[in-house]
Amino acid sequence: MMSDFPQEAEVGPWAKQKLDALERYLDYYTTRLKNQRQWRTIYVDAFAGGGIARVRQNKRVRSEQFDFFEGLLGPQDPEQAQFVLGSPRRSLDLPNPFDSYIFIDADSARIAMLNALKAEYAGTRRITVRRGSAATEIDWIISKRPDPAKHRGVAFLDPFGAHLEWRSVRALADTRVFEVLINFPLDMAINRLIKVDGQIPASWRDQLNAFFPAGWWDHAYSTDPGLLAGLVDEGSILEKRRDARARLLGFYCQSLREAFGHVSQPKLIRNTKGHPLYYLIWAGPHPAGLKGANYVLSMGEKAAS
Repeated sequence: MMSDFPQEAEVGPWAKQKLDALERYLDYYTTRLKNQRQWRTIYVDAFAGGGIARVRQNKRVRSEQFDFFEGLLGPQDPEQAQFVLGSPRRSLDLPNPFDSYIFIDADSARIAMLNALKAEYAGTRRITVRRGSAATEIDWIISKRPDPAKHRGVAFLDPFGAHLEWRSVRALADTRVFEVLINFPLDMAINRLIKVDGQIPASWRDQLNAFFPAGWWDHAYSTDPGLLAGLVDEGSILEKRRDARARLLGFYCQSLREAFGHVSQPKLIRNTKGHPLYYLIWAGPHPAGLKGANYVLSMGEKAAS
């Protein structure tokens, strides 16, 4: 029974859209490469979780603007709980599996679940479980020198909040081996960190500096002269741009395009009340991957052009 799994993560009901899109793309990818045995295929799940998650069911009215903190609501009735298979199990159960799997997580309880998953699939799947941050473990993968003449891979980058470093994304691009499917947490995290008055705490700003390539600040803020500029030395007024969300999304997509070569139309994921949460974005070095990603991601809502 799924309810027997310990330490399940909790996710919102919209997580199924993301996981369904991932599964469809991985199926497209492995089917396309199944007869091209010159390449060994690799799947990297950099924020893997434990392989199964409890679907959150809220029983009281609250602002959907704070879905990010819904885990504070407390436990559910186990008889009414629903579960969703996470990205590790979905990748392992593909009809045409990858040649090797790398599951990464920083949490010891989730690592224990991933190791149990590894034991469950022993003899049928080649699985490596790594405990650590996505950044350090992607560094480890890069240190193994994946060869574009011998390897092809997909990395699923699904951070909690904005805890994904641009240097890791860029390092994967530089291999010319990996495609990436990224959760770009625009409304769940990024827009919350970028305060209207520009007075961002140092730790938040450090996180944003790590998440984005250099230059993100100018897409989020503008500096306008004060009302009395030229008359008295009143300085300038720092303002969050009204179109900061669209500009940051466009900036990130353009940065991915420069790093990988090809970028999909983003897929917008909304919560149950229709508020935007995050975007799924594919990037990779091969046009065939772009064609498949755009097809898969077009099954849901796209970003406005």
